[in-house]
Amino acid sequence: MSPELSPRTRIGVVSALALAIALASAGCGASSSPSSSPSTPIATTSTSSPAAQRAAAYVAKNLKDGDHVEGKFGADLGQTSDVALGLAATGGQPATLAKVLTYLDTHGAAYMHGDPSTGEKVGAHYVGSTGKLALVAQVTGKNPSSFGGFDLISELRKLMATDGRFSDDSKFGDYSNPLGQAFDILALKRGASEGAPQVSVDYLLTAQCADGGFAETYPKAGATCIASPDATGLALQALVATGAACPAVKALSWLNAHQQADGSFVSNADPSKPATGNVNSTAYAAIGLNSAGKSTPKIVSYLSSVQNADGGLAISPGGADKKSNVFATAQALDAFAGASFLAIGPSPIKATALACPQTPTST
Repeated sequence: MSPELSPRTRIGVVSALALAIALASAGCGASSSPSSSPSTPIATTSTSSPAAQRAAAYVAKNLKDGDHVEGKFGADLGQTSDVALGLAATGGQPATLAKVLTYLDTHGAAYMHGDPSTGEKVGAHYVGSTGKLALVAQVTGKNPSSFGGFDLISELRKLMATDGRFSDDSKFGDYSNPLGQAFDILALKRGASEGAPQVSVDYLLTAQCADGGFAETYPKAGATCIASPDATGLALQALVATGAACPAVKALSWLNAHQQADGSFVSNADPSKPATGNVNSTAYAAIGLNSAGKSTPKIVSYLSSVQNADGGLAISPGGADKKSNVFATAQALDAFAGASFLAIGPSPIKATALACPQTPTST
């Protein structure tokens, strides 16, 4: 993996350059004692649709050793985290979810800190990974202050600069981005009594384009701000969670304006690819809409319509490769369940009506 990959991909796969640095060591690097037994099922109740349950079964069946996603360079902790979030949202696979959580708890160090044996410095830290892993702990009833061998909440606070940006601390540079920032804000909002500092929300807003959508990278002088449904859906959840109503209304309006006729959303992270429905982008848009209290039956209908016979979904069903993909299917689980990262698990943040005097609300 290279720094040129999109921030959406980096967060989805590992976060920043964790896998580029650690490669396969993300699955076999530094470890810690797990806080839960792999044989202890997580208490979940399945209330999801048959389509959601078939998708969850596909994901469970296609995990390496029944507990993690195996990527091109070895164990993929970012996608494994997506599996945990998806299974927690749908229920119905408690034994698999328990195994996945134990794997993440045991191998979280390499995901958050990289591996010094590959050239990374001792004490490196990737903030997107840390926030995402903390969120996984929270929505599954684990303690984010003692997960993966670390106090994830304390580590996040230490890595926030005075301007509010959560920044990577790595020998190879800082590749933190708005998606990681949103995960970090959500993790602090759900995992700390004092919530996320306002300055961190203010910094996230620097990635909001004039049209209301959010870009996957922070703005650079002279560069055009290009929003994506992935970044916008994730950022919208952080805005709703922290009560940033006016920016949230603008983000919601952007999502409404960019939904395709069939209910899907197109990924524009790679302009060289055909403009067809993208399951990952559609899923992230859906969970953003869900967080704002908007129902998404058209999105669920689209996802159901492109579900393969094995229960899985392709990344781009309208493209040449229609083969089911664990990453796409795992993220689709949240959309199938009508869930958001605010509402999964204990102590949820309830969606509230968005109103901004300066911006008309969307219907």
